[in-house]
Amino acid sequence: MKNKISFLLLLFSLLFARCHKDPKTPIPEQELITTLKLTLTDTSLPYPSQTFIFRDIDGDGGADPTIDSVIIAGGKTYNASLLLLDERNFPADTSTNEIKGLNTLHQFFYQSDPADLFTNFTYTDLDDNGKPLGNLFSFRTKSSSDSGKLIIILRHEPDKNASNVSANDITNAGGETDIEVHFPVRLY
Repeated sequence: MKNKISFLLLLFSLLFARCHKDPKTPIPEQELITTLKLTLTDTSLPYPSQTFIFRDIDGDGGADPTIDSVIIAGGKTYNASLLLLDERNFPADTSTNEIKGLNTLHQFFYQSDPADLFTNFTYTDLDDNGKPLGNLFSFRTKSSSDSGKLIIILRHEPDKNASNVSANDITNAGGETDIEVHFPVRLY
């Protein structure tokens, strides 16, 4: 009988120990981005600006996103800025503020398709460690009329010390993609 009671006590203590969970540090919710606004400013007088919008309020799946076509002049240099929003609520939450607040954990990457449509992508803002963030950037457009895509990718927790990552090469960046937008482009 003593053995049965000892066995039951041992079994009970093991079950109780398995059910006890260690408190964990909560993982911050990753920012949700429903809208990306790209503002391009021609660097030559009179410095005209245009804004192009990608919007996907219901996220992946569901309704298709809406996306503006970028129609700009060839042979020009543009300064660019990004505004990222979570428009599921009113007023919209500005995801850009979260990204700037956690700037060492984020980096934007820019790609041109075809490769010569846009050149000289240059980061014009840095994170707290002096590494690229890319919320602000500049680029040059091909001098002749053409069409293609401007691809903007935001990575969460990239390895900013990896080879060529600071030079806008996403190949070794790692991390997770928070948003990837393919703007259709026509140069005139």
